[in-house]
Amino acid sequence: MKKLISVLLVMALLLTSGLALAADEKSDPDKGAKYTMSTKDVVVLQNVEDRKIAYDKSQLSDNPVIEGESTTTGLPLDEGWYYPVLVQISNPEDTVKVDGKKVTAAGVGTRAPWSGQYADIVYEGILYREGQTRITFLFSDSFVDGQPTSAGPVRSARIGHALLREEWQGGIVFMGGPRVKGNNIVETFEELGAIEKGGVFNLDTNKYNDYWYRVEGLKNPENVTINPVAVRETVPEEWRNATPHPFLFVDYSPYTEGYEMAYSINLDWGHKRYISHFYYDETNNLYLRYSDVVPYISFDSAEDRSEENAEQLSFSNVIIQRVPYEYVNNNKTMPKMLAVGEGNADIFIGGRYIPGYWVRESETSPTVFFDDKGNEIQLTRGKTFIAHFPPERLLTYGGAN
Repeated sequence: MKKLISVLLVMALLLTSGLALAADEKSDPDKGAKYTMSTKDVVVLQNVEDRKIAYDKSQLSDNPVIEGESTTTGLPLDEGWYYPVLVQISNPEDTVKVDGKKVTAAGVGTRAPWSGQYADIVYEGILYREGQTRITFLFSDSFVDGQPTSAGPVRSARIGHALLREEWQGGIVFMGGPRVKGNNIVETFEELGAIEKGGVFNLDTNKYNDYWYRVEGLKNPENVTINPVAVRETVPEEWRNATPHPFLFVDYSPYTEGYEMAYSINLDWGHKRYISHFYYDETNNLYLRYSDVVPYISFDSAEDRSEENAEQLSFSNVIIQRVPYEYVNNNKTMPKMLAVGEGNADIFIGGRYIPGYWVRESETSPTVFFDDKGNEIQLTRGKTFIAHFPPERLLTYGGAN
């Protein structure tokens, strides 16, 4: 497994942010969440008043597509037909040993995903009210090279994921979802007009049986793998060219002087097994993801789930998008992400913190992120992590103390 920063630096950051075995606990009786992350010696961002950052509405128009440059990562990209595919990825708990101690956390050990290293963007959002989460991989750039041919473990979708597909106007792979009145995932896709466009790949049908299978040695239901390259080829010709919504990329981040250092980013979703961290690797200008104290890895593929060929997921940009949730029929397992509108965004680039904002005008509009000056955020070229994080959930960041 690739190791981009030293164990000593990681442990130092863990200790300074007080995250590994925090003793103090706060409860949120309204949401059923239990916060166990320490707030000592870090900056706390929770229930922050709406910043109402003023922005020029002309910036909500799409940026121009730059020839030979990816619209999702800003990296060099050969020509190909643009049609991103979202894959719903499970994030269940497992127990592993770290320095001789057992650690139980989400998405680790045998429950780690595969092919996440090919994703341009990784999303994470609420699955259950108590703070369990679901991951979404957005694949685009790698299709030019015929990758990935496997991704998983694939799980179900919620209403927020359907709206995410609308934002990208690409494909989405999932294994079923809620079927109750007012929260039927298939009906949601039908009402949005997505199914008729051929990009809704519901594996809980017999239509795509040639493109997925269950991985031997993994327990059902966390064992489904899909071939995103193959299902993408089934999209009808008339719907294959999605409209790009390019991010704004720069070679050197302008967010330096006047912006606080952020060597650790710490998210407490409300469930102690789902606390995640990002630690800044200054040498490579990347944020490395951890689940508790465990490096959050992605296996090479469904066929090669060996640790030696696994890769720790890392990101050039980390965006915490503050998004409210409702729960259909007050059911804790049926979150409805309110992703159209505007609100605060806490943005981390190049080891710095930018207090920002997000705006999305409609279901089919892209989400546009702004910095504290009201200008569209200028991302560093590379992969981006976006958390659809409720305003009441606990986010902290700290310097390199």
